[in-house]
Amino acid sequence: MVPEDWGKARNSISCGVMRPVSGFDRPVVQWLFVVLGLVLIVVAGAETAALLRARTLMGELRTADLNGRIEREQLQAQAAREQAAREALSLELARQRGAGAAVTQPTLTLSPLRKRGAQPPDPTVGRPADNQSIQLRLLVPDGAEPPTARYTIVVRAWTGGNMVWSRAGLTLSSVDKKRMVTAFVTGDVFAPGAYEIALTRHAGEATADVASYEVAVRPDR
Repeated sequence: MVPEDWGKARNSISCGVMRPVSGFDRPVVQWLFVVLGLVLIVVAGAETAALLRARTLMGELRTADLNGRIEREQLQAQAAREQAAREALSLELARQRGAGAAVTQPTLTLSPLRKRGAQPPDPTVGRPADNQSIQLRLLVPDGAEPPTARYTIVVRAWTGGNMVWSRAGLTLSSVDKKRMVTAFVTGDVFAPGAYEIALTRHAGEATADVASYEVAVRPDR
C-alpha cells in the first residue's frame, strides 16, 4: 500500500470513531450527572427500605389477625363449655326438683324464615329466668337430609350480629311427626332483645345452610 493509501485509511478510521457529546466535557455537566446518579441511588434505596418495612408490617398484621382469631375461638369454646355446664346444672336441678312429680319442660319452637325482614321482629316471647332450662326446637324445611348429618345452631344478636350462643354436633329428630333439630339452652341466652338463629348442616366435609330463624324477647315489665 502506498503512503497515500495509508493516509486515506487513517481518515476512514477516524471518521468511524464516536465523537464526544458536545458540552459533556464541562465539569458542571459531569457533576450534574453524578448528583443525579446519587439521587437515583438514594431514591431506589429509600423505596427498597419502604417496601421491606411494608412487607414486615403486613406480616405483623397477619400474625396479629391470626392470634386474634385463635383467641376469639378459644373464648368462644370456653363460653360454650361454660354454657353447657350451666345447662347441665339447670337440667339436674330440674330433675331433682321434680322428683316424685311431673316436670313440664318449657320449649321454644321456631319455624324457618322465608326472607329476612328489614326490621327486627316484634317481641312475642316473655323473658325466661336466667337459670330456666328451655328446649329450643328448630323446625327443618322439607327436603332430603343425610341420616348421618350433624347440625350446628348459632344464635346471634339481630342488630350487630354478635354471637350469643352456639351448639354443634346435633342430630335431626322427629317430634309430633315434625322434623326438627333440638338443643337445651338456659334462659340467660335470651335476654330482652331480637335474635337471629342460623342452622347449618355438616355431612362429611360438606357444610350447607339449612334455614334461618328469628325471635324477639320482651323486656321485663
